Amino acid sequence: MTSVSTRIRRVSGAVCAAAVAIVLLTATPASAHDNLTDAVPSAGETVTNLDTVALTFSGELIDFSQTSFAQVQGPDGLFYESSCSTIELNVLTTPVALGASGTYTVLWNAVSSDGHPISESYQFDYAADPTATVALGWDAPACGNEGTRTQPGAALTSTPMPTDATNSAPPTQDTDREPRADGADESVVALAVVGGVVVLGVLAMATVLVVHRRRKRAE
Repeated sequence: MTSVSTRIRRVSGAVCAAAVAIVLLTATPASAHDNLTDAVPSAGETVTNLDTVALTFSGELIDFSQTSFAQVQGPDGLFYESSCSTIELNVLTTPVALGASGTYTVLWNAVSSDGHPISESYQFDYAADPTATVALGWDAPACGNEGTRTQPGAALTSTPMPTDATNSAPPTQDTDREPRADGADESVVALAVVGGVVVLGVLAMATVLVVHRRRKRAE
């Protein structure tokens, strides 16, 4: 009985040791994942001017054809990255041109030094400086969409206003007015001629009457 109990204890101990080893082995890769150590701007921060989002990680990132990137989405749902992100060792940098004031969301994805993808998001507030230029947002993120994404607001700013079409009409109207002015001048001349003829006729009749009366008196 003693030998049986001893064997059971030995087997149980071996099983426990194996279980602990498995847990430790599986935990080691997970603990090797890199993590975000610094962000500019940081979560919850309020900025008045921003042209770059910089994310710093605990280890050197791996760039597999733009699999490490950051997206910056504005309060209007559009994207405000000027171009795709770049990697310099453990720093992920994304150029941005922000639009109107509001809350912006940074969604980043990166491949850590152990080859595992990591992803997270956070928000910051943008209080635009009164002199700052309000950039137009894009309908898609910069990474993977170069040359295909569009700016919905650009169509509105480039559409000519109705007043432009109205302002282009006067040359035609001026052309129409010139013949009318000529016609009016001709009418005035015609009336003047007719009036002159009538006046001459009246004077002629008056002259005839005066001469006729003088002759009668002379007789």
